[in-house]
Amino acid sequence: MRRIRFNRHTLFSTVLNVAGLTLAFSIFMTVMVQVLYDLRYDRCYPEHEKVYRLESMLPTNPGMWYPTVSRPVIEYLKTSLPQAGAVSVYQYIKGESRLFNETGTDSPGVSLRVAYSEHDLLRVFPFEIISGDTAGYGMPRTALISARGSKKLFGDESPLGKEVCFTVGDDPRPFRIVAVYKDFPDNSSADNELILSSGLDGLENWSAWSWCCYVKLSTEEGAAAAVDSAASHIGRQIFQADVLKLRLTRLHDVYWSKDVMTDVAGKGNRSATIVLLTVAIAVILIAVINFINFAMASVPFRIKGLNTRRVVGATRGGLIRSQLRSTIGLALLAFGLSIGVMSLAATSSLASYVTASIRPQDNPALLLLSLGVAVATALAAGIFPALYSTSFNPAMVLKGSFSLSAKGRSLRSVLIGVQYVISFVLLLCSMFIAIQNRYMKNYDMGFDREQVVEMEVTDKIAERGEAFRNMLLEYPGITGVASASRSIVSADMSGWGGDYGEGYIMYDVIGTDRWFVPFFGLEIVEGRNFVPSDDESTEGTYIFNETAMSSWPYLHSYMENGKMNIAGVVKDFHYKPMQHAMAPMALYNFGQETGGMLTTVYARIQPGGVRESMDWIRSKACELDPSLNPDDLDIHFLDETVDRLYRSEERLGRLITAAALISMLISVIGILGLVYFETQFRRKEIAVRRVHGASVGEILLMINRYYLMITLICFIMTAPVSIVIIRHWAASFPYRSPIPVWMFLAALALITLITAVTVTLLSRSAALRNPVDSISTE
Repeated sequence: MRRIRFNRHTLFSTVLNVAGLTLAFSIFMTVMVQVLYDLRYDRCYPEHEKVYRLESMLPTNPGMWYPTVSRPVIEYLKTSLPQAGAVSVYQYIKGESRLFNETGTDSPGVSLRVAYSEHDLLRVFPFEIISGDTAGYGMPRTALISARGSKKLFGDESPLGKEVCFTVGDDPRPFRIVAVYKDFPDNSSADNELILSSGLDGLENWSAWSWCCYVKLSTEEGAAAAVDSAASHIGRQIFQADVLKLRLTRLHDVYWSKDVMTDVAGKGNRSATIVLLTVAIAVILIAVINFINFAMASVPFRIKGLNTRRVVGATRGGLIRSQLRSTIGLALLAFGLSIGVMSLAATSSLASYVTASIRPQDNPALLLLSLGVAVATALAAGIFPALYSTSFNPAMVLKGSFSLSAKGRSLRSVLIGVQYVISFVLLLCSMFIAIQNRYMKNYDMGFDREQVVEMEVTDKIAERGEAFRNMLLEYPGITGVASASRSIVSADMSGWGGDYGEGYIMYDVIGTDRWFVPFFGLEIVEGRNFVPSDDESTEGTYIFNETAMSSWPYLHSYMENGKMNIAGVVKDFHYKPMQHAMAPMALYNFGQETGGMLTTVYARIQPGGVRESMDWIRSKACELDPSLNPDDLDIHFLDETVDRLYRSEERLGRLITAAALISMLISVIGILGLVYFETQFRRKEIAVRRVHGASVGEILLMINRYYLMITLICFIMTAPVSIVIIRHWAASFPYRSPIPVWMFLAALALITLITAVTVTLLSRSAALRNPVDSISTE
């Protein structure tokens, strides 16, 4: 009977241990996919550490770094920076796509991520050419295509010598493909699918500071001084003073940088990555603690058997190695199960929480790392219990009873406390991230987005923008229409700049029609809105925001004397997501200027009949552009666009929430085991209390009190720590939610409830057991 009980106890602890480790390894690997994606960004190709981006600070925008310079600056650096192995133009807005088709075909086109550069880019990034000859690349209207892009556009056919084309208005722009290159990883600045030659554009224009410059250094020594010298020379040439600043930023650091305006490179959040790495380690730590707790709690069941083996000749070292082998076996079993869990998670909504693929076969390096973590976890969790369980005098153990010792119980209390502290921190952090995300989404952005839908239309429709607007307004369910060159709120804005007589200025721009301001309820605080005559002007018309006017006060005089054709000043509104502070920007009416296509169209629709209104919009769009398929027109509410801007924060919050839930579940598994073992050891005490009149409720209260006290103490310790962590994470946001008190009370109530329910359900059977049976089997 005792043997059966021993096997039952061993099986119970083994199942709980494997379950806890499986959950821990699963969340560890899932979180580490995102961490490794971030840490290896632009570090996944040879000599990545030598690649830099040139950034500038203009005297008219002190304190503001920009990722752009003029092409003559880039040409000057090619001869004045001896430390550079290569200097090149490279224009790429991370993830931006354009429709291309093969010249002469009727296909609707394929969306490809596109960049612009010159031949020297081939020496900046380590391109691996699969086919073709790059010698001709750099000449006007030539292009390079990636293997993925070639597959999308041409299938299995060779793209060499073929022309790809995109259209601006009625102007087709063909480019001849000269070579195919191997795809770069997604977590790099070169993950485009098509690179078009920048040709001679802007080569002599010193005032067009709209070109990105990438540099590959052959040596870092003296590079910073050489760049400073170049900035001094260029500043004296353009601004007649040594006022220009240039700097080189290592490409991986560009991913983390937050001090660059109108930055279109891929971006990560260093604090978020550190948080995720900490979460991954914390979950493993909780699992290790669980393992130790189970092992220590089950020592009294195993100690006599272990020491009996010692009496009959087994060595202590042999017993320790035997226990460690068992521990490693359990860890490897859990690791194998966690790989299965990841495979299932890759097909679930959990996969959307991570930027990269979480399929095990796509992460071989992570699997090796996790295997090492599994073995290290087993050794860390198993060594102390193995040493402890074999440390007693065999003769004493065989004569005595080792059920519950004060020292052992204190150790388990501390370990449970560490688990609870980690669970509280994760829960509170995940709650605040959700609160901050909701705060940013609901923040008054300064424009009316109620019942507004947004769509991208073709250039052919944009050319007849007013006609399209009138057609839409014929439907009674549509109450307003406006057009812009891009979304009213976006992290990637077009930056313009120029020297208008008082120094060089740079600002973000949204091209708009004259209905844009009233459509969104924007307030003109000075001057006027766009008027019909602005549409006929041969020069464009500006409406600057308040931040721009306060940054450059002389713009007020320009508005009075007609210089720059400034019509008015609009009250500041948030045209970037709330992770960004307010910056200078302008609304711009292109008038009769060429190239200003307002392809983003907005319509305000009545709440009833949303589908009918969208169908009307699609039908009218197809009337103006018969080549358009109605299903190709993506019409969505503007609120959906705003929501997408906070996806990285949402992913972070969901990952931490998942980790918090898993950590709480593992902690609950630990409590299950400890309460089980404790009630087994305290059966006689419980029976005696029952015989002397204690009720079942009093027994349950006695057992609960111990764990609830641990919960309260851990909460008191955790609250200030969580506040420090939350404030540190939130410091990067210019608009931050206050930390609400109810969040702490809710976290305490949740974990207290889970603890009480778990302890009560498991200890209830011990409290209800017949006291006579408990005393006789003790």
